[in-house]
Amino acid sequence: MAEISVLLPVYNGAAYLDETLASLRQQDFSAFEVLCIDDCSTDDSRAVIQRHADADDRITYMNTGQNLGSAAKAVNFAAPHATGRWFVYSSQDDLFSPDWLSQLHARAVETGADAVLPDVVFYHRDGAEDRRITGYRGDRTAILSGREAFVASLDWTIPGNALWPMRLLKTNGFDDFNAFADEYTVRRFFLACDSIAFCEGVFFYRQDNAAAITKGPSAARLDAADASLRLWQLICDNDFGPDVHGPFALRTLRAAIRAQAIVFNAPHLASEMPRLTEVWRAMHCSEAFQTSLAASGSSAFKRSVYQRAVRSHAWFLRLARLSALMARRKSR
Repeated sequence: MAEISVLLPVYNGAAYLDETLASLRQQDFSAFEVLCIDDCSTDDSRAVIQRHADADDRITYMNTGQNLGSAAKAVNFAAPHATGRWFVYSSQDDLFSPDWLSQLHARAVETGADAVLPDVVFYHRDGAEDRRITGYRGDRTAILSGREAFVASLDWTIPGNALWPMRLLKTNGFDDFNAFADEYTVRRFFLACDSIAFCEGVFFYRQDNAAAITKGPSAARLDAADASLRLWQLICDNDFGPDVHGPFALRTLRAAIRAQAIVFNAPHLASEMPRLTEVWRAMHCSEAFQTSLAASGSSAFKRSVYQRAVRSHAWFLRLARLSALMARRKSR
């Protein structure tokens, strides 16, 4: 039985998989398994994985049998087969310091924390524009409660790339409602933990993969608005105060405006407008959301503008068109 299960959902990832699997095989910690969950790729992903699996019996190739359509669903497919005491999740293009797993494991054993977070570097192959999240505001000795970690994760002051206890995966699994459901899931996981620690291992979160869903206009990228609204509801359901849910209500409205702006700038996504209208309608019809938005802490002028946007769909669209225009100018 492995100490740590590494869950690696794959879909047409051949361009980066070799590098990712090599990075895993170079870990200085040996008691781990890698479950490569191929969601019916049409490229050479299977061949790349099989080559590494043939050379290293810690790597297992799995195929979902039919395309499930999301990384979260692929992870849930593999969950019954994971044998570790803990698990980590990675995309098919990320990289890791050689001591990533050993640092996570050592800190979990040392502190008894439910979850442990590494440093995260926003990685570009050429080293340009890399930035780093280190511990909690630079402090790797910090120990946070689950609720403290939840709040710190809302603006990614801390990342979600944790070593998690396997019970979280086995009991409830990953939410799979849309392409951003994994970001919702890690916040739910934080709430299920008593304590979260930090370590010196490094997770290199790739930023230069042009095929990633966050990199271009796509239907999946529009899912961010709905995911944000669901997360706002999770905040409220867990009795956080207006100092937490208020600013996040504003963030949710702005996510919806950005999503609508993407549609305005990408005519091929016009058929997606109805679901963005549904997100707006959910905010519009929720007295709790409007009350929360009023507590956002922004200036009186901004509050007035955004409150008008949640009351009037025409005003919401006007702000989205302005956002679209600004995005076009910025891209020139």
